[in-house]
Amino acid sequence: MRAASERPEDVPDPGERLPVLVIEDFGTRGLEGDPRQYEDTDGGPRNDFYYFWRNVGRSRKQDVDRGRWGLGKTVFAAASQLQAFFGLTVRAGDGRALLMGQAVLRIHRLDGRRFRPYGYWGRHHDGLTLPVETGEDVHAFQTLFRLQRKRRPGLSIVVPYPDDEIGVSRLVRACLHHYFHPLLTGRLAVTIEHGDERIVLERTNLERELQRNRFEELLPLVRLARWGLAPEHEARASLAAPPPGRAPRLGAERFRRHDLERLRRRHDDGRRIALDIGIQVQRRDSSPQECRFRLLMERDPENRRGEGCFVRQGITVDNPAARRPRGVRWLLVVDDPVLSAFLGDAENPAHTEWQRSSPKFKEKYLLGPSTLDFVRSAPSVLAALLSRPAEGRDPDLLRELFSLSSMADSEMPGSEDQAAATGEEPATIANPPEEPVPPAPEAITLARVRTGFRIRGKLTDGAPRRYEILAAYDVLRGNPFARYSQWDFRMDHTITIRAQGVRVLARAGNRLVVEVHVPEFDMLVTRFDERRDLRVRMRPLEATA
Repeated sequence: MRAASERPEDVPDPGERLPVLVIEDFGTRGLEGDPRQYEDTDGGPRNDFYYFWRNVGRSRKQDVDRGRWGLGKTVFAAASQLQAFFGLTVRAGDGRALLMGQAVLRIHRLDGRRFRPYGYWGRHHDGLTLPVETGEDVHAFQTLFRLQRKRRPGLSIVVPYPDDEIGVSRLVRACLHHYFHPLLTGRLAVTIEHGDERIVLERTNLERELQRNRFEELLPLVRLARWGLAPEHEARASLAAPPPGRAPRLGAERFRRHDLERLRRRHDDGRRIALDIGIQVQRRDSSPQECRFRLLMERDPENRRGEGCFVRQGITVDNPAARRPRGVRWLLVVDDPVLSAFLGDAENPAHTEWQRSSPKFKEKYLLGPSTLDFVRSAPSVLAALLSRPAEGRDPDLLRELFSLSSMADSEMPGSEDQAAATGEEPATIANPPEEPVPPAPEAITLARVRTGFRIRGKLTDGAPRRYEILAAYDVLRGNPFARYSQWDFRMDHTITIRAQGVRVLARAGNRLVVEVHVPEFDMLVTRFDERRDLRVRMRPLEATA
């Protein structure tokens, strides 16, 4: 206490009544491992006790576990006005009950000595804080805070003086938003108690609780998810995984023709569909493994913006950067352990998005970014495949963002003959083939070549003729186009352009302006660094010819 110059105003008065937030899990194994371990031993036996209490920002959770970064536990201290919490675990392996506490302060100095921010409550022995294990103390703790743990394995957390913003309504809405899918499947049930109020969230009452808590906006998605647990046979189709060794692509050719037509008819009629999609995942140190995920979709013309989310092993991942198809509702569910591990490696610590540029992710997998793009883009690509194009010209057809990975991301054993013959590889996600649907009025395709990209087009009368093309190397954070540097490359100096039917009007920095002279044109842009991921953006500079 002497480290503080004055008592902070927001610290509760010791004479006040002690409010607490109690969180208990059941059906788990508790914090196993040696409680005396005080430093990391990579490669040693898993020690959940050590990683929960002593190692901040790291976790030894395995590939199929939901949390991965070791940061979720910091929420307990952050939820307390004292920045403190207690934890009681009963272990399934040996039945031991272990009780400890932790307070998180600022890094501070006292009498010229610098102290770490983490303080522990427990038994202090040879400079190490060990958990309290005596039956009398554990029983008193359980009685004082009215825990239901008793001798059942799991972990109980007690947060003293929780933040005033943490209330029953917010807890209910958070559970419904982030965990509606495991609640629906019965893998999770949540009970929230406050005074005489008791709310149970489970598979049988989810829709009722959504309405009772004025969370009706989630109802349509929950109803789609419930239907998707056992869709009728006529609503289902399955796609085999594309061959390994090349960037995966989702297009009409992946479907059996009668399946695609059947799904299109259902979609046009406003009926739901369920598509099981195969994908190959390959670590750099192993052979490819075939995985599957399920994509549910239904039309909702009233919802022009569209809505949907991704679910990985029960966790809702919003992926705000992913394209949202308009006028449809969708849900992409990943339960496959291998694919879940792959996506978990790309997930940010907050579990809100999958990031293709994470070094840990890119180093671990072959074709990692393009495989991730395949999964993340599946809802928008499927919506385009199911929607029959409208008559006439669509002025927004070409206003898309094209992304290319470097050839280092496309190590393609067995495809050298094709690459030699064509000089190019298909982009990760291509526009769906027009047949048997009537062709669109403008068709521009973007493909990857050995050191750059190739743009081909077949335009009809009335299509835009002047375009801007931007290129940039991908970056770990931020907008790659905004972070372009002239030391990366220069269109007017280091880059080679070969074009047929196209005139280059301007070339400088990372920007090209071109004008198309004939309906069918071909443009090859090369001499980029093939060891880096390349992003390409193209947009029309005029509405009509």
